[in-house]
Amino acid sequence: MAVLLGICTFAISAAFDLQEQWNAFAELHEDTLELDEMPLAFLIGGLGFGWFAWRRWHDFEKVARDRRAINRVLSEQLAHNQEIIGELNSARQRAIELDRAKTRFLSHMSHELRTPLNAIMGFSELMQHQVYGPLGHEQYDEYIASIHGSGHHLLEMINDLLDLTRIESGDYRPDREACTLGGLIDAALKIQNGRADKAGVHMDLVRSDASNTRVSVDRRMIRQVLVNLISNAIRHTPKSGHIELSAVELSNGAVALTVKDDGEGMDGEAVRRLERGFAEVENALCREHNGAGIGLPLSRAIAEAHGGSIRISSAPGRGTLVEVQLPNSCILHAEDAPHVEDRQSA
Repeated sequence: MAVLLGICTFAISAAFDLQEQWNAFAELHEDTLELDEMPLAFLIGGLGFGWFAWRRWHDFEKVARDRRAINRVLSEQLAHNQEIIGELNSARQRAIELDRAKTRFLSHMSHELRTPLNAIMGFSELMQHQVYGPLGHEQYDEYIASIHGSGHHLLEMINDLLDLTRIESGDYRPDREACTLGGLIDAALKIQNGRADKAGVHMDLVRSDASNTRVSVDRRMIRQVLVNLISNAIRHTPKSGHIELSAVELSNGAVALTVKDDGEGMDGEAVRRLERGFAEVENALCREHNGAGIGLPLSRAIAEAHGGSIRISSAPGRGTLVEVQLPNSCILHAEDAPHVEDRQSA
């Protein structure tokens, strides 16, 4: 810009013959001053003015750039803050839903705890008052069986609650020992065979190479996971239905224990609610099937404590497939465990 102003100044000086006019002015006033460098003077003046104007424009542009940069940063920060607000609102909504689900769960759990306690208190009171005469009457045998069954059911629920509380509080550390996937399934089947027979449901173990895979896990807790999943499958599988258990190798190097039934199944929304934790799904948890609804949350917590996860696939009328995935870090190789003797403990 300064060069352009200088060129313009020089052109004006030459066009109007400013040098001759200056010399005439100097002679008129008896001044010997001559300015042969008049065009040069104008050029230098133009350059100075141009430099000053350019500096002002440069400072203005710098301020404008800074303002644009600040506005851009503020816009990005505003967008980021809006995203955070949205995430916080979503988290708040999830927390509200979880709190409501836990409230419903506790309400139902109180009913589940009272039922066996009422049976224990009622039947024991009948025996105490010897309603059917002295102890030894055959009717008392039925009461004793009911008291024993109710006590066992109550103990199972309390143990599950204590285990879940211990895991969620961070106090649980898996007591790892070596075992095979097939051995874990066999132990769970042994526990649930009687319940399946009573329900008229067939259970099969599909053996594969993965069944002999050795893993380092908390045997009791993983077995409890399978027991819980089998129990759920039995509740939601009709008479003469089929439950299939297997061990599989996954493409990512992990392994999984699977429980598949051909029962009523669930829709996608029900599965998503189950995966959120203490969700109450009418046909998936318990209202019609006499369960406390704690088995799946406990099973997921145990799997995650081992670094694994639980995946559920289901469709209405087509049954449910549940995978207990264990990471590669749980797998024992030949150099890690030269020999594993499985104990089929109940």
